[in-house]
Amino acid sequence: GEAKHEFWRVVEQCTRPGAGLPEQKPRYLMGVGYPLDIVICVALGVDMFDCVYPCRTARFGTALVRSGQLRLTSAEFANDFRPL
Repeated sequence: GEAKHEFWRVVEQCTRPGAGLPEQKPRYLMGVGYPLDIVICVALGVDMFDCVYPCRTARFGTALVRSGQLRLTSAEFANDFRPL
């Protein structure tokens, strides 16, 4: 991946109101690696992501929720089938 400052330069270039990608079209972003970056990019107008972080994290038993990360590997969730 590129340096963080390059990542944010491209995000800004694509989401800048009036000068970025068309607002009526979906905005797709690759390579986001941190939950906070995903949240910030959504706030800036990114609609879709292609990144391994959420899938890899889920594969190891952690869900990303509004309050942060929820570890689902503990016994308390063994028979809990409610939506997250």
